[in-house]
Amino acid sequence: MQKLLIYLFITFFLYLKIFGLGYLSASALLPHVSREMNNPYFWINKIKEPNRPLLTPEQIQKHNHEVLKRVDLYLCDVMAMKEEWSKEEILHLFKEDWDGFGADGEVRYGKNGKVLNEYFWDGLIENLNRIAIKEKNSILFGFITRPTYIRVFPTDEISVSNPGIEEFDKFQHSSVNPGTLISIYHFSRDNQWAYIQTGFIRGWVKKTGLAIAKDKSEILNYEKERNRLVITGNFVKVFTDPILKEEIFKAQMGSTFPIINLPDDKNRHYIVKIPSRTASGCLVFKKGYISSEEDVHLGFLPFTQEKIANQAFKLLHTPYGWGDKNESRDCSRFILDVFSTFGIIMPRNSKFQAKLGIPLVNPESHDLEEKKIALNYAPPMATILRLPGHIMLYIGKHQGKYYVI
Repeated sequence: MQKLLIYLFITFFLYLKIFGLGYLSASALLPHVSREMNNPYFWINKIKEPNRPLLTPEQIQKHNHEVLKRVDLYLCDVMAMKEEWSKEEILHLFKEDWDGFGADGEVRYGKNGKVLNEYFWDGLIENLNRIAIKEKNSILFGFITRPTYIRVFPTDEISVSNPGIEEFDKFQHSSVNPGTLISIYHFSRDNQWAYIQTGFIRGWVKKTGLAIAKDKSEILNYEKERNRLVITGNFVKVFTDPILKEEIFKAQMGSTFPIINLPDDKNRHYIVKIPSRTASGCLVFKKGYISSEEDVHLGFLPFTQEKIANQAFKLLHTPYGWGDKNESRDCSRFILDVFSTFGIIMPRNSKFQAKLGIPLVNPESHDLEEKKIALNYAPPMATILRLPGHIMLYIGKHQGKYYVI
């Protein structure tokens, strides 16, 4: 297994210095990049046996089982969570959130450049609703039912270090896809927010974006359904009706849904089972319809370098968005979504993604030649490169230069 994991994620720091590029549009060609290099097969054709499986489904399953046991990756097996939490445990989670956010001692700005003053922070702390936490608390289970933002704290306000750059909102954790299993620890004082746990992140979401199960068996039955349709395109429309007129949501790459019916000569669409929310917030399951022409796959993709390249290049030139705002992705979400289509569990944060696999060089090394040697042996499409705050997928070498997407 250890040898196979080398082909999964070989991570190390790569310090890049690029001068004189200025600001480039998403589709502009970078220096030393030709238009041909925007095609995945430019890189696939450089690989010997690109269709050879790097890991079998059984090996991926074993890998997932092992990473879920690691406490340093902040992953969670939601189905296996204990169902009763003490007040002390939930308050400890709050403290972790506060310490991780690092709000103390730094001026933060909200919308329109206004300073987040003491009045704002006092109101935010009050909305955490600590007073309502009991000595013993039963958690609830459910699903996200529409594309939803998960926030560090229960607020729509933004928090930025520079009032002129509102895109990098430090209150923004991530987006969470419809069909994502969650547990619910607690609700905000204004009753607008739920404090939830997903498989890859914890935080606050609007209650209107989730549905609560009557009991755990509802979510267990849904999660155990193995005959699934995997979303392999960037975003795929899901409809409420077989004529594909009324859109429910766009499903993001890596999402999966249990299959009810496959397309046939009469019906040119997939029918999938999707979690939905009643007016009172309870969980029900409904039919969702997806065109047979959409970019989807029956089950997870085979984990090969060719398939990884094809998935990664589907997202080339799509907009960057911190915390996935506005149907976009940041660097670590790009990595997560690509590898989700193979059924591989990944952390959400680049810092934790870089802890997977086996480092090929010492992360503290500044020896450029050592890193070049490592890249010469690193498998393209199955190697991620990290520098502080950023992560990339290594795609190969061309004319003595090393390339990432």
